Amino acid sequence: MQEDFQESGERSSNPYLTSPTLVFSLVLIAVYMAIAVLGGDLVNPLLPLALVQCDGPLPIYPWTLVTSIFLHAGIIHISSNVLFLLIFGFILEEQVTKTRWVATFFLTGVAGNLTFVGADLTGFFLTGVPNMNPLTWSCGVGASGAVYGIMGAATGPRGVILIIFIAGLDLFAGGGFFAHIGGLITGLLLRRFWSSELKNF
Repeated sequence: MQEDFQESGERSSNPYLTSPTLVFSLVLIAVYMAIAVLGGDLVNPLLPLALVQCDGPLPIYPWTLVTSIFLHAGIIHISSNVLFLLIFGFILEEQVTKTRWVATFFLTGVAGNLTFVGADLTGFFLTGVPNMNPLTWSCGVGASGAVYGIMGAATGPRGVILIIFIAGLDLFAGGGFFAHIGGLITGLLLRRFWSSELKNF
């Protein structure tokens, strides 16, 4: 464990208990299961509770930019996000403090949502019609922006290119391209901003 972790008083006999990667992964799963139980639909948990609201190009409430990070539309959605969060989250934990890990998660997640909203707003002004197609809406729900941000902060530009073009990670997956690219770019910028804290930069 890095010196900066120890200096911040974040020592633990079991590092997994204080691992932000593990904690956030478990929180995402817990929220998904809670909503699935409340809505009575494990496959599409958001629809029965009407939590997917695409009334226009902007979030209904400002805090939606944060809360939507913890909402997922289906089992594949939550599974893929948690899988990649575990892969890249543990890598980033070896490079920055827990505080900066958490900051990366939220900053890139919100940035991804803002990028998504910005793209929708641009489309609204250009066409006069918000994205109201129930077959394609996603409203930016999910931790994808944060996951791509964690990936960018953990691996840097070369790692991202390798992962996307060789490992086949799809930026367009789930129709959330703008959220993914917004989170990814923010993660790369944070990596550069915090370069003095990173190994192998």
